Amino acid sequence: METSSNGWSKVRVNNKTGWVSSKYLSTKKPVVTESTSPKETSTSDSKKPTTPTQSTPASSGNVADQLKTIDANQQLILVTTNGSSTSSATIRTFEKDSKGKWTQLLNIAGYIGKKGFATPSAMSEGGKKAPIGKYTIGTAFGRYDNPGTKLPYRKITSDDVWIDDPNSELYNTWQSKSKTQDQWNSAENMNIAAYNYGFVINYNTARTPNKGSAIFFHVSSSYTLGCTGTSQANVISILKWLDPGKNPVIIQTPVSGLGNY
Repeated sequence: METSSNGWSKVRVNNKTGWVSSKYLSTKKPVVTESTSPKETSTSDSKKPTTPTQSTPASSGNVADQLKTIDANQQLILVTTNGSSTSSATIRTFEKDSKGKWTQLLNIAGYIGKKGFATPSAMSEGGKKAPIGKYTIGTAFGRYDNPGTKLPYRKITSDDVWIDDPNSELYNTWQSKSKTQDQWNSAENMNIAAYNYGFVINYNTARTPNKGSAIFFHVSSSYTLGCTGTSQANVISILKWLDPGKNPVIIQTPVSGLGNY
């Protein structure tokens, strides 16, 4: 229904009645033209936000190419998390080619400490956090024969322990239980399933008391007490790949800290 009076028209829409200026009314159907939305015109593919594991510019091969502290290394294990308090991690491996470019090899799920990451200054014995930082890779180990790693390999026996007593002169070292048990009050049994295969992350090599001990890369299906873990198949694959001649390192950090490396 529509009536007019003094330039105003009475209209009824959806059972509601109101008045509108007649100059805004027309008997012709309006023509709608297509236009590109500001979102489509102002955002190119190269500017779209990316996920933390894809945070490198499109011009780069991968995140390793953006790191500034690994010029002397040819192999890299990168362990990242979306924050410092989560135990879920992404583990990636990279190798540098003859032209100095990094190629990503593995991108797998992994785990760190139950309470996440901590800087070395905030690390503590029993703190259940994994250390942030860049570390060299130490001895490989396992409860079984060498799976094919080029790293120095040590087979675990029932007599092997890792000393975690901060008051012991043997703190943060691998020892024979039977030969040293009078020199410490606390030690970690090495003959366990988590250590079926793994390697030592060279953290706290100065053996500073209470700053953390027994930091390994080992077999795990959930959070650790300060180590870094992934499936046994992945651990074996990484052990076979690691080559001490290529100066391998492991970098552990929340994604937000990648710029420090």
